Amino acid sequence: MDSYLVCYDISNPKRLRKVARTCEDFGYRKQLSVFLVRVSATDFVRLRSRLYDIIDLSEDQVLFIPLSEQGLQRMEAIGRPTDPHDKNDVVMIL
Repeated sequence: MDSYLVCYDISNPKRLRKVARTCEDFGYRKQLSVFLVRVSATDFVRLRSRLYDIIDLSEDQVLFIPLSEQGLQRMEAIGRPTDPHDKNDVVMIL
């Protein structure tokens, strides 16, 4: 399993909701437009493909930032606390 921070900037509210729902299928919301996903290589391809089909390539952007396990463990927040997740978390993809 690989971990990614998925961040997006979507200009259309309808596409924005679809992108958020798709990311919820693969990971955990960390902020309004930021998700932490832990996926196999196959599921990462599926996630990218689904998002590619939703977004407008000329107006929207989705970033996939790979995270190392060490970097993930060192994640910290200021302000509101962030929910901790560990490598045993399970994501159900329907």
